Amino acid sequence: MTEVDARPAPPTRDDLAAGFDDFYVDARARLLLQTFALTGDLSASRSAVRDAFVVGWHHWRKLSRTESPEMSVRPRAWRNAQRRTTARPWGRTKDLDAENQATLTALAGLTTTQREALLLTQLAAVTMPEMAREIGLPLEAAERELQVGAAQFATQRDIPTAAIPVVLAALSSVTATVTWPRATIVRRAGAARRRAHTLVGVSTAVACLLAAGVLAGNPSGARPTLDRTAQPSTAAPSVPAVTVSLPDTAMLPLEEVQDHLARRGWQEGRTTDNSTGNGLVHPCQRTRYADAKGVGAWARTFRLKEGDTDRKFVQTAEASATRKAARRSFREARTWFAACTPPANQARTRLPHTRLISTADAPGLGDEAAVFLLSNTDPDDTVVAGVARSGKFVTVTTLRTEIPAARADRDGLAALLGTAVDRLCTLPDGGGCAPTAVRLEDRDAFPAGRSAALISEIDLPPVGRSHGPLVGTPARQVTGERGTVGVGCSTVQLNGEFRGAKVRTNLYRTFVFVDGDLPTTAGLTQVVGTLPQAKATEFVTAMRSQVAACPDEDTGAGTEVTELARVDDGASSLSAWRLRTALPGDRSVEYDLAVVREGTALTQLLYVAAEDARMSDADFVAVARRAAERLPQMPKY
Repeated sequence: MTEVDARPAPPTRDDLAAGFDDFYVDARARLLLQTFALTGDLSASRSAVRDAFVVGWHHWRKLSRTESPEMSVRPRAWRNAQRRTTARPWGRTKDLDAENQATLTALAGLTTTQREALLLTQLAAVTMPEMAREIGLPLEAAERELQVGAAQFATQRDIPTAAIPVVLAALSSVTATVTWPRATIVRRAGAARRRAHTLVGVSTAVACLLAAGVLAGNPSGARPTLDRTAQPSTAAPSVPAVTVSLPDTAMLPLEEVQDHLARRGWQEGRTTDNSTGNGLVHPCQRTRYADAKGVGAWARTFRLKEGDTDRKFVQTAEASATRKAARRSFREARTWFAACTPPANQARTRLPHTRLISTADAPGLGDEAAVFLLSNTDPDDTVVAGVARSGKFVTVTTLRTEIPAARADRDGLAALLGTAVDRLCTLPDGGGCAPTAVRLEDRDAFPAGRSAALISEIDLPPVGRSHGPLVGTPARQVTGERGTVGVGCSTVQLNGEFRGAKVRTNLYRTFVFVDGDLPTTAGLTQVVGTLPQAKATEFVTAMRSQVAACPDEDTGAGTEVTELARVDDGASSLSAWRLRTALPGDRSVEYDLAVVREGTALTQLLYVAAEDARMSDADFVAVARRAAERLPQMPKY
């Protein structure tokens, strides 16, 4: 008996065409909406989606057998759209209504990764693992990027996060106006693409065969040979290579680490040129090398493990081709710790929350030097980092320890940094050496981030444990009610005009919690602006008077005011308060409020607390003082 073949017959060309046509009509509007939200460029999005379908027909025999052909076509459409969008995509679509324009503006404020994560989950309806795979991050990191993006988008659009799908879907009123080519035209283009690929493949094969024949035989009768005769050179004379010697003997030896860090249990690890792995050997390090065009580098690690003690010390040293390049290298390495932003290929939320405690100069240490004290949460530890330059050499040292920041030995690490500089300054391309005794002088924080006059995440303390850290939105121009710091009583606002003087360079930034179930009101808002110096002084005086009068003004609710700090020092002023307003039902709301002036520059800070998200008085005053350090970056009025 002959056994019947139960396999289904292969689809005919008509079956394939009908299936593709149905898929094209069903999916094109969704893909256009996604790519438009991704880029803000309607024209580029239409051509990107069309061409993705052309490629889809080219491979349709294979795609038609998959569970979801759209999963294969969508990534190509997104890549096409991002590649074809101009440098200023978000203003290219004209005649948008205010709501849709606000949506595109909010999307433009997200990073590409955050935008992709948000659109994949809200418009493409993919699962979380699928979203993580498409944006190229581990699942946990992808979820955090989604949370940050959703929180920032909702804050910018002033909507609850539950309304995000509705707001994004409203962009379809724009994409619905697009006209599409018929499915037969798309299939015809796909068939032409297939024929072109086939022709190119055949032509390449023929060319290879002909070239092989030319190489194998020569009409002159000469036989092929592996011997090469010298040919006259037409190249320009070679430039002598830059030679800057950085031997590994210039690195710190184990004995010096043990002497300066007062423990004999330190063990020396590997010494490498830092060319393997990701190369990020220091906390906060953004790139493998501070000088991407450097001519030499070493990295050496040391470890101390004794009982509960687990400490790590790392030194790197780099050689640059010129002193100018070395100065740039020093500034890059210094920025690692001044800003502590994640590497380009990592999400911010994948790193521990890092807080900058203090910054210090080290006068006379090499040609230039700086020392940083930072604290981390998750895991809890302290980092003391030193950066120094001597001639064409830059060295970075970091000590990671479980000791609280208040007890960290900055002076000990500074002395060890001095020893590292002394081992470099004696080299032929070295520069300044270390003084007999290294001395640290505290200084204002170095500028960090795009909005250097405003505080950033590195300036904020950890607040509570059941939720993630505060994450900042981009700085925005103050408009109308956006950027005001309202409390339970009347206070002056840093926007518009103050007593006839226009507020200039008027920006605001908010910091929100992206994890946990905290109220949406919880978080920090900062507003900055400038006024003529006399008016700026009056602004501080007016705000102090109004806050002091809060209990009398708000007698019904009952607002309590506690002054936390008050400083007046010539061109500088700072005041900070804690306010507590009673609400019905034995409830209350707590605010931390501050005003700071540096010359003509002003800032207001408002922190709204929540359960398990209360900032200590000392921490809030420290944030206000850091805001004062950053204010001099504001342009003068």
